[in-house]
Amino acid sequence: MEVKEPVIGAIGLGGESVFLSVDHFHAPGETLRAEGFFMEPGGKAYNQAVAAARLGAKVYFFGAVGSDYGGSLCRDVLEAEGITPVLQTVPDANTAYACILTDRNGENQVTVSRGAADILSPDFLYEQESCIAQCTHLLLGLECPIEATTAALALAKKHGIFTILNPAPAIPLDLDFLRLFDLITPNLQEATVLLGLEHTPEPAELAQLLCNAGLTNAVVTLGSKGSLLITPSQQMLFPALPVTAVDTTGAGDTFNAALAVAISQDQSMAEAIEFATNASAWSVCRNHVLDSLPTANELVVNYRKIIPCSL
Repeated sequence: MEVKEPVIGAIGLGGESVFLSVDHFHAPGETLRAEGFFMEPGGKAYNQAVAAARLGAKVYFFGAVGSDYGGSLCRDVLEAEGITPVLQTVPDANTAYACILTDRNGENQVTVSRGAADILSPDFLYEQESCIAQCTHLLLGLECPIEATTAALALAKKHGIFTILNPAPAIPLDLDFLRLFDLITPNLQEATVLLGLEHTPEPAELAQLLCNAGLTNAVVTLGSKGSLLITPSQQMLFPALPVTAVDTTGAGDTFNAALAVAISQDQSMAEAIEFATNASAWSVCRNHVLDSLPTANELVVNYRKIIPCSL
């Protein structure tokens, strides 16, 4: 059997992002003056594609854009990063646009107009089957129509591609659908939505609830509490690395991309989570997203070991 070279495919939203720095987030009816302004291309899948490429992977990005400046910018930056863009152009739609507010504590709030990304079609993805078939691992999310994600999953199953679903933004999903993916990577808030919870559980309770739901191939990011690995045989908590956060925007995207890259290199799940934790810790110490995505060589300089504990 021919062994494929590891190739990451990211499918989802790409567009423009504007960053505004504020002292605090809005109270109802409050107008704030921004202290800073910055613009770059972005989107969850887009950020993941760039992060994976920076970490040394061969990468394809699949998405939908408008025939406007934002679409051209997305394509140009992908190509400059060495990523192959596979873009559905929707002439009558705007390319996606996001506004990110970051407060003095480095926390962020994001508002997104999906534009053309909301029109990414299953037919387009099926037309790109030959490109998707070249991938060994697919990063999937929920910023494009669920029908597109389902089509990508079907193609992945057909071609033996490892699938990672980052279920963001959070929406209720059928548990049987979630079990079709090789790995799911919700954050804490997304996990509570997937499980239909009305409270925020502690890690041990969350691990048990995921197991009870049959979601035993999961990595849940817990912010400052680290991340949780759930497999059929173990539940482990990986602590976060202590850092002074400047901007948390894109930290989850960095984590997911690094996780996919490490898995594609046949690292164990524990090794992959350690690598992803180091990558996301690097990213939150820098402003914006693309400027905060590390290279593999940059991670080597301050790489820290992580000792997980069983729950």
